[in-house]
Amino acid sequence: IANFHAVNLIKKGLTSQQKKKFFKDVKHYFWDDPYLFRICADLIIRRCVHGQEAFDILKACHEGPSEGHHDANLTAKKVFDAGFFWPSIYRDAYKIIKTCDICQRQGKISQRDEMPQKMRTVGENRTTWSDKLDDALWAFHTAYKTSIGCTPYKLVYGKSCHLPIELEHRAYWALKHINFDLKTAGDHRKLQLNELSELHDQAYENSVIYKERMKKLHDSKIKNRIFNIGDQVLLFNSRLKIFSRKLKTRWFGPFTITRVFPYGTIELSQPDGLSPEIEVFLCWNFCLIFKIFISFDQF
Repeated sequence: IANFHAVNLIKKGLTSQQKKKFFKDVKHYFWDDPYLFRICADLIIRRCVHGQEAFDILKACHEGPSEGHHDANLTAKKVFDAGFFWPSIYRDAYKIIKTCDICQRQGKISQRDEMPQKMRTVGENRTTWSDKLDDALWAFHTAYKTSIGCTPYKLVYGKSCHLPIELEHRAYWALKHINFDLKTAGDHRKLQLNELSELHDQAYENSVIYKERMKKLHDSKIKNRIFNIGDQVLLFNSRLKIFSRKLKTRWFGPFTITRVFPYGTIELSQPDGLSPEIEVFLCWNFCLIFKIFISFDQF
């Protein structure tokens, strides 16, 4: 693609289908000597990189001083936000995470062929955690959040956070706007501040959509259980965190349902025969109730 835009040269030996795909893809690129740029689907111009430069950018966006060792998708999103592009970015992001020592040590024990161990991510000295607090906060503020549709930094300042990697590897904005005069830069900044209220409205709409989607996902996993007055049920004790015995159950009872309220609340009474001092009425959510069936054939 770079040769086509630079010197109008097409690779020989392409089939008709390959040529059709080539001319379909090449219209999204343009050449600005000495770099190749791509107009992405979000209409943002990103510089195309490859080879060792692409590896250095990906590594800086993953394990740099303010990057936070995020997963492959978020690491690739940071590369896109920095203004760079190459076709195999997601595959390379997965590959670099597999070779990252810190990321592999933080996985689940069932996913690692080693003995369980407690890792110290800060260092040997536990009092040095505050030294990395600023870097951790910076990585959080510059990471893309699905709930608001942007980064917290952009939500506050109205502009994207330009990282040193963008200047070092010459992103498109750095090549075109680094030499703006003070008046032009000031006018551009005022325009960004005027658009800040619109950005807040978009973040609010994104948060509402995100909450509705999470609520729909949560409700889809809830089983519709029907309880009637007089049913015998077991109660789940969610407060019991530490067991005195390994096989001790958290379900106790049985209890009798005395009243059923809407929106998942049930009133229970302890079984007959107990002393009045400990006979109480409890209200619990449906998720903590399990109906039991007692067969009278065994008596």
